Amino acid sequence: MGRSTRLSKRSKKRPVSSGPVVSKTGVPYDYIVIIDSGSTGSRVFVYNWLNPSYVLKKGLDYKELLHKSGFNLLKKRLVNYGRERDERDGDNYDKDTEPTADHESEANGPFRFPRIGHKDKWYTKVKPGISSFNTSPQKIGKHHLKHLLDLASSVIPKSQHYRTPIFLHSTAGMRLLNPTEQERLLSNICDYFRSNSDFYLPDCASHINVLDGNVEGLYGWLAINYLTGALDDPESHNHGKNHTTYGLLDMGGASTQVAFEPNSTETKKHKKNLFSIELTEVPSTSISNTSSTSLKEYGKFTKPKTLDYDVYSDSFLGFGIYQAYQNYSSTLIDNYKKEQKIDPETSPSYLHFPIPDPCMPRGYTTKRIVEDEGVHFTGESDFPKCLASIFPVLSKSPYNYGADKPDGDCSEFNNIKEVSSCLMNENIPAFDFDVNHFIGVSGYWDSVESLLEYHKTHANAEDLGKRGLKKDKKKKKDPETYDYKIIYRETQEICSESLSGLIKLNDGRPSNDQLTEVELSELCFKSSWILNFLHLGLGFPRFGIDQITDENSQFKSLELVENIGDSSFSWTLGRAILYANDEYVQAFNNFTLENISQGKGNSENIRSKLLKRPGFYYSAAPNVYHYGAEEDTFPPRPRYTESEDYSYSSSYTSQYEPNKSESKWSIEPHRWYGFLTFSALLIFIIWLMIGYRGRAALKQRIEDKVRSILSLKHKINIKRHPFQYFRLNNSSTGTMDYELGHVSQETDLDNNKPTHNEQFIVSEDDDKPN
Repeated sequence: MGRSTRLSKRSKKRPVSSGPVVSKTGVPYDYIVIIDSGSTGSRVFVYNWLNPSYVLKKGLDYKELLHKSGFNLLKKRLVNYGRERDERDGDNYDKDTEPTADHESEANGPFRFPRIGHKDKWYTKVKPGISSFNTSPQKIGKHHLKHLLDLASSVIPKSQHYRTPIFLHSTAGMRLLNPTEQERLLSNICDYFRSNSDFYLPDCASHINVLDGNVEGLYGWLAINYLTGALDDPESHNHGKNHTTYGLLDMGGASTQVAFEPNSTETKKHKKNLFSIELTEVPSTSISNTSSTSLKEYGKFTKPKTLDYDVYSDSFLGFGIYQAYQNYSSTLIDNYKKEQKIDPETSPSYLHFPIPDPCMPRGYTTKRIVEDEGVHFTGESDFPKCLASIFPVLSKSPYNYGADKPDGDCSEFNNIKEVSSCLMNENIPAFDFDVNHFIGVSGYWDSVESLLEYHKTHANAEDLGKRGLKKDKKKKKDPETYDYKIIYRETQEICSESLSGLIKLNDGRPSNDQLTEVELSELCFKSSWILNFLHLGLGFPRFGIDQITDENSQFKSLELVENIGDSSFSWTLGRAILYANDEYVQAFNNFTLENISQGKGNSENIRSKLLKRPGFYYSAAPNVYHYGAEEDTFPPRPRYTESEDYSYSSSYTSQYEPNKSESKWSIEPHRWYGFLTFSALLIFIIWLMIGYRGRAALKQRIEDKVRSILSLKHKINIKRHPFQYFRLNNSSTGTMDYELGHVSQETDLDNNKPTHNEQFIVSEDDDKPN
């Protein structure tokens, strides 16, 4: 897809203050660094939580600590999804807000799992994706990772670096590389982290890796249900049939994740295709939880309850926005060759005319790289043709059965067939939209938001919400709901606009919100792809047509969001939740063993009194268990010590540049540059070695060769142009050299030769045929 450059509001370097070592109540914080390396860039997130060992050792009430500590909790609940853009892109990016009434209600609200802390400025992004360094992996440290480490090392107190784990999980962009390229990049990343930071990195394989798409979906599922409050307060999110969680639709650049908890019938039917996630509640004191009994081994605390979730998670590689655009472009090329009866094996770069693109605006022509070759495309602004041209990307997918097979359900948009499910097969649990309520993030939100923001100037746009989603005027804090009629109508109008029409719309927007021509040209495809993927790929009902959207219903079947509460979505939060939950369980087990060793309680059947560590496994392979924190063969993070005499060996700057982008020159290898330098040096050495006479002879030979070439060129020109004018008296026997002006018409230089005027006279008889 086209790339464009826009000045960032945060292009200035600005200081980032270090986070606290301990809370206001004196409880230490544990930090974690998680880097999401996607197809278009890397994002670093820093999270923290209260140290569980300290809480247990001191016998403190966790809920009371949250209330008193001023802990900067991640905001929750589906209310007021925030501003037009991510708060990180705003002017108040660097503001740290004090705990508010919302914070108080969060701390006092129901919870079952560790509370995760995060601030807006504990984040930065670097472009492009790490897969761009596949040809020069040695450059990834200085030109990419350094900017991420600068942020993390500035946020986390220096005394805590040695005990702060760092993770880099790469996603779809790296999945497209071959294993050798992946290994070289990951090895360079791990080496750079270990050489240039003091963060806790006991094992490269588990900390620096290519994340499976289905695991990425699991982390996203945890994050979305944590932020909505569904994990901590399931009673307030009862969708029916004892179903209390939300499904996730996360569209990235190269892949799309789908993760949800099926209904009980589908769970039994597809048990072998599901992931089992095991979480454990935070230990509570016997005083705050009178309904539970406490054993002496647990001191003041009750034994926490373990909860299991059966989740289906899948990653559709190749169906992210940018990769789908590549596949769509290839389809256009194939169709053009077929229509023009061009050999299918012909290279696209040899096509003489731009290929029509119905999803691009009329009047716009661009060159796109398709399968490593530059191809020109020209816009048509043809919405029906755009939808039809996108459909083959779904119908030719390896996921679907195909319309010609018995179980196939894959057909284009038409008035008879409501929806189809090209990507659904018998291995995927069926959606139950009575209880399966989904939240769409990332590409879903961005595409629809960009589309509908540009049609606020239309007469019908006054009924749209902030992102063009249906707005409930009576309940301003209700979630904004996806409505097919609105999305389809606005997509049709945008796709019918010419480039000049889109530019006119663009000019009517504030200058800092205007899009580039490239971004304008992609509006139609992005929203059309969402329509195809949701309703023809996954089989989602056309909300607003196939089923009436209930305005008074608390739960909607599909919501497209950017923020949940005041928190932006990232699957990295799910990774942090698992790590924190596992640390709490390990701390509780250590606390129990210590009590038993001191004679507090019964020493029999010790194993039965210990909690199973949180993590997940694939149901078809239950023996392959993935722990939430460090793997069983590696030690946990070092314990917190109050000493501030820790020797900090690495030096970092407290200044960093958010949204840093590296140029192509910095990333790509410059072998040709070295080759030219070497060649020039070699020629110079040879020039010196041949000596003065040799150089003179070589110079003479070159001059003769040039003179010979010029003479040959002159002869060729004479043959091509036989009628030429020559200077007078140009023979070798002439004694005088006249200019034309010096010869009078009456003078004869030679009685046997005509005068100069006669030389240039063409007789009329010469033109007559014989």
